[in-house]
Amino acid sequence: MKLRRRHKKQHGTKTTLGLVIILVLILLVIWSEFISGPNRVKEQIYAQRVEKIEKQNKHIKGISEHVFDYTTYQGYDDTTLYWYNAKSELITSRDIETLNYKKAKRIAKKNYKIKCESVVLGYGYNNPVYEIRGSNKLILLDYDSFERVYERKIQ
Repeated sequence: MKLRRRHKKQHGTKTTLGLVIILVLILLVIWSEFISGPNRVKEQIYAQRVEKIEKQNKHIKGISEHVFDYTTYQGYDDTTLYWYNAKSELITSRDIETLNYKKAKRIAKKNYKIKCESVVLGYGYNNPVYEIRGSNKLILLDYDSFERVYERKIQ
């Protein structure tokens, strides 16, 4: 009789272990489909768009994504800055000589009391912009006029 009880305990332990393994497998499948799945799709879309831009412009480098009102991509070559839309179509370009991060930082500090922590190129509404973050604020300055396009507090 004692032998049977031991056998039942071992059988119950094996069943419990099997159920735990099945539960872990189910959780891994759910995680891969609902958490990492969308990230993989986003990465694939990004790679396709960048590849299309690179096919159009063999010398482009430094391609980055900017999301504001919609998604855009920025890049440059030796002479030109480029802005592309989400379809990888050229929106606009500027001579690289016009790039002036120092002026954008200076105007953000002087006119809007923002001490710049980071500045990147982006696209806001209808024009290329400098996106400046600092002093718990985000500000977009028009690339050509350095006028404020957008401003908000950030946490």
